[in-house]
Amino acid sequence: MMSSSTRGGDSVPDDLLREIAEELIRHTDRRTFLKKTARWAGTAILFGSLGGIISCGENKRPVKIQPSRATRKPRATGDSAFPDLAIARDENPSNAAVKALDALGGMKRFVKPGDVVVIKPNASFMMPPESATSTNPFVVREIIKMCKQCQASRVIVMDHTLQGDANACLKANRIGEMAKGAGAEIIAYGGEDTGHGIETIVEGGYILESVSIYPEFLQADVVISVPKAKHHSTTGVTLGMKNFIGATTRMSELHARDIHKAIADLNILIKPDLCVIDASTILLDNGPGGPGPVRRENAVVASRDIVAADSFACQFFKIQPKEIDYIVLADKAGIGTMNYEKLNVTQA
Repeated sequence: MMSSSTRGGDSVPDDLLREIAEELIRHTDRRTFLKKTARWAGTAILFGSLGGIISCGENKRPVKIQPSRATRKPRATGDSAFPDLAIARDENPSNAAVKALDALGGMKRFVKPGDVVVIKPNASFMMPPESATSTNPFVVREIIKMCKQCQASRVIVMDHTLQGDANACLKANRIGEMAKGAGAEIIAYGGEDTGHGIETIVEGGYILESVSIYPEFLQADVVISVPKAKHHSTTGVTLGMKNFIGATTRMSELHARDIHKAIADLNILIKPDLCVIDASTILLDNGPGGPGPVRRENAVVASRDIVAADSFACQFFKIQPKEIDYIVLADKAGIGTMNYEKLNVTQA
């Protein structure tokens, strides 16, 4: 007797489903196939059954769409009473971070009681803070403390490191020590990790149809990029937007494609709420991993507009935002504005 799949009281013979699926696989790719089956079926009955068969047939993890996150907008924090972007200078990186956030109206504009907050530093390299290859650990600590003071239910520091074991990496750059001391959870994966992400559709992207991303970034109430301002041999500079390469599992694949378009696409998906750029020291050459010349800027840049923050930070490297393709692409995509001069900018 022929077996069948039952959905909502209707049954479709499994053999027939498999025959249809196999025929369609020979003539189309998976994404087109799924679109066609949805249209042809007219209901979720056939689509759901065929979706499972096609995933098994290709021996790939099925795409898991996160519609709530993919369509999420950052929390409305616009208020003419506060500046759009703040730059603070202090020889003490902790003080600079506090001054920058206070100038924006405080972390309470972004984090509410009970929120789950994911903080994404650049923690990729197994080198001490003075190398300027990772976010200054004291800046990370202050961001965590501010989130805790706003009564966030969870504060997670998360990254996909590039060098060696993740724990060893976070020990060398001291981000692990400072994050734990401030009461944050740490979720970090070593450079070889490819198995903890969720393949997620990127709606309206330039080049990525989907990307394997760590689910914490999709599920958080608030996402904060806390990058190190530094030179990058491929993209020119790495700042707030490029920082989210470390939110993905297959980083090398993104670098092998059009990296600038991929960076813009990641920010379309993640939609960060806040960017806090550590420019206490900056790596001027041989980035992102160094070693290279380091200059002390004693600065922290903060903005709810990650494109504006990155554009402003370009001046540390004596370049124009229009020279960095991913900034231009992000501006065109409406992620933020590269014309920070038109914003309310304050020196804290």
